[in-house]
Amino acid sequence: MKTLVSEILEEKGKVVFTINENEVMFNAVKKMHEFRIGSLLVTNDDEQLVGIITERDILYKCYKTEASMITTATKIKERMTPSDKLFVGKPNQSATDLMIVMTVNKIRHIPILDGDAIVGVISIGDVLKGVVMARESEANMLREHIKNPFGVHIYK
Repeated sequence: MKTLVSEILEEKGKVVFTINENEVMFNAVKKMHEFRIGSLLVTNDDEQLVGIITERDILYKCYKTEASMITTATKIKERMTPSDKLFVGKPNQSATDLMIVMTVNKIRHIPILDGDAIVGVISIGDVLKGVVMARESEANMLREHIKNPFGVHIYK
């Protein structure tokens, strides 16, 4: 049984947290803390996706620069992962495909686009949950088939 990205988005809800590229890093950290999320999609003034800012971006880049980029006026666009380096998913893609991309590239969040429209963000946790639920459903159907291969209930 193949789980699609659109099914995962439907299950989790299509809430997308974004932030403008010209905001300061402190606002990104504040928003992530407030909503208990690990990433924000970064948009320009036209609401187009221009990148992503994640917990890892903040942690690693803050350490690398040995500066407190959170309390300074550092703009998000200076620290985000830009769109040309993003892995982007599509609603009709399989969750297993996303899981492979995420595992191989060691990333935790993938924006989901339908054309140019942002329709969601999938985390590795969302993918894992979707794949596990699909496998569990498949296992239950196989168990039922083994118990009753002809679909006839003779025991009542």
